[in-house]
Order: sequence, then C-alpha cells, then structure tokens
Amino acid sequence: MIGGPVEPGKPTVPTEEQPTAPSEQDDFEQAADSTVDINQFMPQLKPKRLWLTVLKWIFLVLVIAALVGGGVYWFLAHHKSATPPSKASQSSQQQSSNGGQPAGPPENTKQYTSSNFNLSFNYPENWNVTDTGNGKLTVTSPAMQLKGADGQSQTGQVVMTIQNENTFDFSSFKPGSAVAVLDSQKLTYAKPTQTQRANTYISFLQYASTTTHGALDSIFVTGDFGYQKDQTIPETDIQKVDPVITVTFWQCQNQTCSGTLKSMNISSSQWNDSSFANPITKMIESLAIQ
Repeated sequence: MIGGPVEPGKPTVPTEEQPTAPSEQDDFEQAADSTVDINQFMPQLKPKRLWLTVLKWIFLVLVIAALVGGGVYWFLAHHKSATPPSKASQSSQQQSSNGGQPAGPPENTKQYTSSNFNLSFNYPENWNVTDTGNGKLTVTSPAMQLKGADGQSQTGQVVMTIQNENTFDFSSFKPGSAVAVLDSQKLTYAKPTQTQRANTYISFLQYASTTTHGALDSIFVTGDFGYQKDQTIPETDIQKVDPVITVTFWQCQNQTCSGTLKSMNISSSQWNDSSFANPITKMIESLAIQ
C-alpha cells in the first residue's frame, strides 16, 4: 500500500516521479539558448525602389506631353490647310509653275467658233480673229515688244494661224529640216471632242535658212510628235497634222503696226516670259476640234 508502513525485511522501492510536461517558459528559454537563426523564418522584405517609381512618373509625363503636342500640331495643320493661301503665296506658286517667271494678270477672253474649220477656241479679247473662209484663219495680237534673235527689242505682233494642210506653204522647209530650239511642250486640251486627242505637243522651230543660234522662227502644233532641243524636225512630220496650226512673229513698221508687216524671228528665251507664252498656250489648250 502506497504511503503505508514498511514491512520489515523488505527493501524499500523508490517511487517513480511522473515526467512533467514542458511549460511555455521552458520552450522560450530553450529557444533562447538555441543557436538556430530565427531570421531565416522571417519574411524577406525587399527595399523600395524609389528610382523605378520616379521613372514611371517621368514616362507618364512624356506620354501626356506627346499626346497634347500631337493634338496641337494636328489642329494647327488642319486649320492651316483650310485657310486660303495669301496673295503672296499664290504669286509664289504661279512663279514656280511658270519656270520662276512672274505670272501676268489673267486675260479676259472671248470664244470663237469657226464653221469653216469645225472648231472653237478662246482668245484674248484684245486680239483680232480673221476667218474669211479661204482655208486660213488668223488670230492677231495687238502691238507688243518682241525680243529679236539679235537681242534687240522691236515692236511686233504675234499671229496664230489655222490652215488646211493642202493649202499650207511649206517653202520654209525646202532648204532642209528645221531644228528644235527648245524642248517640245506637252499641252492638255481643256475640252477635247470625241474625235480629238486629249493632249498635243507644241514644238519650237528654227528653219534651216536661219543662221542665228537660238532664233525661234515659228511654233507648230505637232500632235503626238515631241522633240528635244537641237533635234531635227522634218517637213513630213508637220504634214501629218491637219489642220496645220502655227504661231509666227511679225515686225511692225511703226508703234501701231499699221501698214505692211515683215516676218521676223525672235529669241527663244522670250518663251520664258509668261506674259508672252500664256496667251498662246491658253488659246491652243482651248481648241475643240470636231
């Protein structure tokens, strides 16, 4: 019996003590004495990258600035395109389209219809049309200053002639083929008829009998034939275009161009003067041939 008197002669048996459960304090003390690094069980906190945040804000500001700048540019460009060009800008554009020469004032024109040639065209109102029905129609300019092949200015007139091929005088080609003093120029008819080509060349001829270099004797409408400067132009090419349309130059005896006119050649450089060239090209472009 536990706790009772001990019988004599029997050894005393010590009682076993029951193990005591470790307390939380013991755990704490044991943990404190342990050599285990507790930091390995702690979450790793990454340092804040301040420079990355700043970079994101800079990028955002740049994107916004680009969008605003693009919107302003589009608005200004759209507004500018919708604004009509100034007179100075129009003048500059006209000079560019005329080889750098100032464009002359627009010509007031009239329309002429010829029953003899079954065609119509517009011409400057201060020019004169003669169409007598003898197979030849002429449109004559008022008196003007023409630069001769010798470089001297003379009073003269410009005459555009429309003539049937079978009545045209080809005697200027008898000494030989003509030569192009300028590259041919391609013109587009404003209102071509169904029987008319859409475009035509005009060519600048110096006859074989003319010895002055760079002299322009006549301008021909050469249809599909175009020539480079110094290229020969045979009579047979001219005969393929009917009616024959030419522009010639005439020297006047006085300032009013009354009396007899004398055929003359002019400097080919005069074609660079838009006030001289424009009335001629506009007349040819307006031709509507049935």
